[in-house]
Amino acid sequence: MRSLLALAFALALACAGGRIPLGDPPIDWEGIGERWSLHIVTRDPDGDERVTRVWLATLDGVGTLRTGESRWARNLKADPHCRLRVRGVDYATRAEFVTEREQRVRIDLAFREKYGWQERLLFWEEPGETHDHYLRLR
Repeated sequence: MRSLLALAFALALACAGGRIPLGDPPIDWEGIGERWSLHIVTRDPDGDERVTRVWLATLDGVGTLRTGESRWARNLKADPHCRLRVRGVDYATRAEFVTEREQRVRIDLAFREKYGWQERLLFWEEPGETHDHYLRLR
């Protein structure tokens, strides 16, 4: 309980100062992977931050993402450095685009396992073809 209060206090201070605290590496992918959704923070071409809610699935001990032709995907093509925001704490990471079909299929299957019927309802295409871009976060 005391640690939750300390975290809440630290977050309140950070928000009051306009700064989001940085989490200590390494990232606990299994813990983060339990969340239903979180945010990815990228930089637009003009330098502004873009904060986007995303779904994340853990595969082989790392976080994976998928997207269509989104602004945040274009941002990551220009600069793969990004932050993952979880419960008001940012974690520095780097996105790697996944192009191998076998890996894309595995990522889709990890999303289906995590999100169940919601995933199947939204994405009925064959695994590996549900999105334009598949990413692994390091």
